[in-house]
Amino acid sequence: MEIFSQKVLKWFDKQGRKHLPWQQNINPYRVWVSEIMLQQTQVKTVIPYYERFMKSFPSVQALANADQDEVLKHWSGLGYYARARNMHKSAKQVCDEYAGVFPENLDEIVSLSGIGRSTGAAILSISHGQQQAILDGNVKRVLARVFAVEGWPGKSTVLKKLWEIADSLVPNTRNADYTQAMMDLGATVCTRTKPACDNCPLQADCLALQQGNQTDYPGKKPKKSLPEKHTVMLLLQNKAGEIFMQKRPPVGIWGGLWCFPQFETKALANEYLIENYQHDSASINTLAEFSHTFSHFRLHIQALIIQIETPLMIGVMEPEDSLWYNSQTEFNGGLAAPVQLLLNTLNLTQKDKTHGTNG
Repeated sequence: MEIFSQKVLKWFDKQGRKHLPWQQNINPYRVWVSEIMLQQTQVKTVIPYYERFMKSFPSVQALANADQDEVLKHWSGLGYYARARNMHKSAKQVCDEYAGVFPENLDEIVSLSGIGRSTGAAILSISHGQQQAILDGNVKRVLARVFAVEGWPGKSTVLKKLWEIADSLVPNTRNADYTQAMMDLGATVCTRTKPACDNCPLQADCLALQQGNQTDYPGKKPKKSLPEKHTVMLLLQNKAGEIFMQKRPPVGIWGGLWCFPQFETKALANEYLIENYQHDSASINTLAEFSHTFSHFRLHIQALIIQIETPLMIGVMEPEDSLWYNSQTEFNGGLAAPVQLLLNTLNLTQKDKTHGTNG
């Protein structure tokens, strides 16, 4: 087991990544933000988000004191928005319950919103050098292949086996470097497809390589067809060219983000128009339907651009949950990716009309 960690650390010293933004000025807060952002998201995608986030929220106190809209705005495009909501909640917990200092005990840090065992261990290992085992997606892949652990890691028995292996491999020294090395090894060498086995420090020990079936490990999640759902989004535009936006409930799909009025059917959308604007609008521009895939279903979106002549009826929503937005200006809140896409489409449509008029 000691030889395993020595090989990994020797490789890390020569080939590991040491210049990523979160590897500079290391502290628990900076490590935590990076670990949450990197969940199910590639490093190259995370880097610009991380840098903007840290510039706006340089400390856990700054994040705790921020408005959730501002936090979600910085997260727009990263997806899995519950991560951002949980981070905001955890920042408040750290400030309220731990006087702004991250706890150094694994059980306590895992009690914070959105922090699981592996993330908590990574924070303590990288920022404090604690002897902690981690088991993120990259590490699961490395261990499953080296030790030929069969089965999907989502199964409790398989996960338990991988944790036992991970715990047994943790070195007595250089734990922060070892933790980073294992993540790097999975991300850059032991990749999902076409692993670079010739560059791997563990090739002599890898049972999957000896079997010649590296990509069979880890076992795949049992395939299940994604449910198909449909929605109608109304891009309501007033005479000033502003678009009506609504804030979604704090939990659930796109929780806390700003969206357009949304309905399961066109019939329900028409009822909304009649009830709140007194009539159906004859000026409707139907955009091409497109799809957005979540982890557990696929959403087909039909968007309608509708010119509204009458103002929104009073009392439909609380003022803080709705607004008329000038789409030519920067939006001060979080937007789901399909909503941002539709706003971009709307702006292009308006520019085309302007150029057509000028021409």
